[in-house]
Amino acid sequence: MHAAAGLISRPARASSLSLSSRVERLYSPRFHFDEDGEPWTTIGLVEHARTVDLSAQGGLSVLPSGPGGTSIAAGSAWTISLEDAAPAQQRFEIALESFEPSRIREAAVARDKWKAKGLTVHQREMGSLFGVGGRVLDTRRYILTAEADASNDSEASRRAKILRQRHGAIGTVHAFLLRQPTGRLVARDRDGNAVVKAEQVLWFQPRRAGTTTVHDVPYGVTSGTRGTEDRRYRGLIYVAVGRDGKLCVVNQVRETDILAGLVPAEIYASAPSQALAAQAIAARGQLVAKVGTRHLADPFLLCAHQHCQVYAGASREHPRTTAAVRATRGQILMRPGQTTMVDTVYSANSGGHTEHNELVWDSPLDAQLRGRPDPLLHSRFATGIEPQNLRSWLQSAPKSYSAPKASAAAASYRWTTTVDPASVAGNSGVPREFGALEGLTIHRRGVSGRAIDVSLLGTRGEVRIHGEFAIRKALGGLKSSMFVLEDSRDRYGRFVLHGGGHGHGVGMCQHGAMGMARAKISAANILSHYYGGATVVPLWGT
Repeated sequence: MHAAAGLISRPARASSLSLSSRVERLYSPRFHFDEDGEPWTTIGLVEHARTVDLSAQGGLSVLPSGPGGTSIAAGSAWTISLEDAAPAQQRFEIALESFEPSRIREAAVARDKWKAKGLTVHQREMGSLFGVGGRVLDTRRYILTAEADASNDSEASRRAKILRQRHGAIGTVHAFLLRQPTGRLVARDRDGNAVVKAEQVLWFQPRRAGTTTVHDVPYGVTSGTRGTEDRRYRGLIYVAVGRDGKLCVVNQVRETDILAGLVPAEIYASAPSQALAAQAIAARGQLVAKVGTRHLADPFLLCAHQHCQVYAGASREHPRTTAAVRATRGQILMRPGQTTMVDTVYSANSGGHTEHNELVWDSPLDAQLRGRPDPLLHSRFATGIEPQNLRSWLQSAPKSYSAPKASAAAASYRWTTTVDPASVAGNSGVPREFGALEGLTIHRRGVSGRAIDVSLLGTRGEVRIHGEFAIRKALGGLKSSMFVLEDSRDRYGRFVLHGGGHGHGVGMCQHGAMGMARAKISAANILSHYYGGATVVPLWGT
């Protein structure tokens, strides 16, 4: 069993650690607290780079031994390259099922079931065990995995897709290090003649209080808006050898500063203050919950993209969102009993009704993630959105807190789109030989009316798609799977869909939170509505 958990602790001075210990700590799945009681973590900003450019207006100090070690003061701009690099040796495993620690006996039964399918099955422990504020918070889960028998991510993903389609596996791919990557970093001062070399990792710190600019940071990695831009970051920057044998850039930063750069990337900075406070608390919960569950083979805990949380650094900070982060410092949403954190997932717009978590993802039923109507709709739709009232629900667009006030955002609440029959083949989950789409059958909907099990009939075959997000991708990237079909196609032969909502619909609706805040509802009560009676608890910073 692999233990990916550990208690929060104070970091040792880097100068007192050997090189191997300093590098090992880059892969440690834990938060560390500083002397002010503030947790720090590491965010991967850039990967797969051959060279890296950093700069700071007041100059950058190079720390070959890490924080607390030797400091080399030189110019304001550095270029880092790599010599004698070798990639990591990895093993890829595919997640089959996930279990809470209390369900360990069920995990043993499930393990035998998967072995009977001829798979080599491992039981992995992922997540973290936090001791803070007099509480022990356990975010660990037992994950059953199958060896992918693959040498790279792409091949492992292909095999994961087969297991997902044939056997209903979770299907996410995890990489585990068998041998760390190696290489020598060479940092050259572009303002002078200084050259600093170090094995595997090199830290940088602005000499004056302020930020470090990382040049050519990618954005839109998981969306269709890919590009690069220069971004400023607080805290420390280190450059390390990534598992592919190329450079990666990481921000080592306080939790407050992370959220200051993260929250404005998640919600409008102009939103009411109580909505911003609710978003800050929810985002903090997501940050804490993801530690120890992702990037297990990378020299950082989380990435700066949608895979973890979109983090734009100091470049995107806004005074209103920063104020909300500081006002809620250390506050986490806890389940009844206040011993376990809530999984504070959220989406842009629920369409007026949120969804049960287990109907959207392959996850156990979560008492705090129940689908429920907007508070303004409770009496009319208390039992959910039924197939017989879904069409009128969508076309009438009833008044709710989730209905955006700004007309520019109205399409997040109700929308109409078309699907070209010839555009579906080759989409995610749909074979290229599928042909043209001829029909769509919805076998099951969730309590919000979202489709969660559909069949697509093509001219050359039929495919069944399970899961809210999978359905959206198969049909070309719908805003949500809460939709109905027109009885007839448009004059171009396209299917016409009327829908509602933007995103998966589980947990907090961001537009709904803004609407509730405008109605003078507090952040605590907003969160209690969306997360089923959960309580805001201060864990640090008090």
